Amino acid sequence: MSVQSVGVVGAGTMGAGIAQVAVTSDCTVQLLDADERIVDRAIKSIHQRLERMVEKGRLSRDAQEAAVADLLPSVRTIELADCDLVIEAIVEDLEIKKKVFTELQEHCRPECVFATNTSSLSISKLADSLRDPSRLVGMHFFNPAPLMPLVEIVAGEHSRPSAVELAFETAVSWGKTAVRAKDTPGFIVNRVARPYYLEALRIIGEGLADVATVDRVMCELGGFRLGPFQLMDLVGIDVNYAVSKSVYEQFGRPARLTPHEFQARLVEAGHLGKKTGQGFYDYSGDEPTVAFSSDVPPGTIPSECESAVRQFTEKAGVSAPPNEGYIFARILTGIFNEAHLALEQGTAVADDIDLAMQKGTNYPHGPIAWSQQIGAEPWRAAFGATRGSFEYDAASIAAVIR
Repeated sequence: MSVQSVGVVGAGTMGAGIAQVAVTSDCTVQLLDADERIVDRAIKSIHQRLERMVEKGRLSRDAQEAAVADLLPSVRTIELADCDLVIEAIVEDLEIKKKVFTELQEHCRPECVFATNTSSLSISKLADSLRDPSRLVGMHFFNPAPLMPLVEIVAGEHSRPSAVELAFETAVSWGKTAVRAKDTPGFIVNRVARPYYLEALRIIGEGLADVATVDRVMCELGGFRLGPFQLMDLVGIDVNYAVSKSVYEQFGRPARLTPHEFQARLVEAGHLGKKTGQGFYDYSGDEPTVAFSSDVPPGTIPSECESAVRQFTEKAGVSAPPNEGYIFARILTGIFNEAHLALEQGTAVADDIDLAMQKGTNYPHGPIAWSQQIGAEPWRAAFGATRGSFEYDAASIAAVIR
């Protein structure tokens, strides 16, 4: 299966990035947006990035000129009529996306595969808008699309195998690392990554550490490139909070996935992270400085969990004071539990879960393999995974430990 002509709906940051990936992979690309100015601005930006790639020796001049010639602006869906694959990358709103696909099916050939870049919405629900729901699959790229290697290929309830295979092979042919996932809330990455943020937020909410300490511990002990608060600021606190709410609601509001009030507070204040100059950190100076305080009394880590935390850190091959070991173990435990739940529920196979978390979020190790290295008993004993093989109630972890 070979894709020659690609349509990308949505000329924002993600859509433009996907268009760049496709057009530098020998595809003709129609980049569509309802606003012609947005399309023109996106194409100009892509041209500039391609020029920089030539200057850095990452792209030949011939390839750059061919890509420029193959990147075409569109403002009407009828202009995508001859595409082999159309990827939607617009606002994360179920009804708006449905409307787009309803329009596309009136103009695109029946054999054209539709893909959505949604990060957390149900592929199956989106497919309800189509006369032939089997033609829709998920192709979840990560931002920035030209640089991030991962693409989650998501099969909806009705997605036909040939459409899923075409999306998978296309992603691979574009130089991406593709993993397969079932249509469950958050797919792999946005589900398994939730505890990295949520447990960090709960830790500062319980007065057990401040923002800078949590970030430092996870980078120094865990080998993460960015701590959870640094990463939320980079992604955008509004974006991270919206995904947390979406996954929480779609899973039926389990306590372990409850979004945190601190994010809501920052979103309401317009402090969304680096893009607004302030979030958990202030970016107005030469170096970021902590800008958020939980305003709660200092808490204490229960002494009775020290033995289990010590086992955890020893198995993980790190040495740390009890309070830092607790932070490390608690956040990592949440990740491990969610990864194993995803595995047990058939969201993806173990290798794809590990690969997705390493390629999609730069985790130092895959969570399934990492948890097997540490061993289940120490961290389950420490954090009370008692209901179901790996389930736990994240909201009551502190009480379980105490």
